[in-house]
Amino acid sequence: MRLRIVPAILSVAVTGGLLFGGWFAYDHMAVKEPLAKAVNGLPGVVGSESSVENGTVHVSLTLADNADLRTVYEQLAKDGQSVLNGRKLQLDVSGQAGSAELDKLWSTVLFDVAEAMETKSYSNIPAALDRLSAGHPGLKAATDMDETNVYVTLRKGEAIKYIILPRTPAMLEVWNDASKL
Repeated sequence: MRLRIVPAILSVAVTGGLLFGGWFAYDHMAVKEPLAKAVNGLPGVVGSESSVENGTVHVSLTLADNADLRTVYEQLAKDGQSVLNGRKLQLDVSGQAGSAELDKLWSTVLFDVAEAMETKSYSNIPAALDRLSAGHPGLKAATDMDETNVYVTLRKGEAIKYIILPRTPAMLEVWNDASKL
């Protein structure tokens, strides 16, 4: 049996083109377009970029100054349900006017916030941010929380910084030497 090289290569090329073309069409029509529609329809969203990879939907948002971070997250999770379809939603949020000063201020309170998150003493987060605001005139800090995240918004003048801190559910720990107790 003699194999014809040109028809074999042509068959592989056409099949590959159809498969990859179909995949890219599906990815665009069924995933990226509905996600872009859900994101761009949110109040307070100025710009966005999104990608889906390895079971996680990554969305980078630029929010307007008056945007409510918790509302944006919840609306995106609800409106993008068809795209999420069991995937994890990961948001990277920035304001229109970021600031190195706000980044520095956030880093000064980060230890207190990390400790509150680790010990699940979430009420310590607003207290730490209130102490930070009291020491820096013009700084306003707002916090909000739901069952999945803690939302922090820092504002100083025109600059704004949005932070989403994921809450992890309490896990039962098992020790290797539990039977010895």
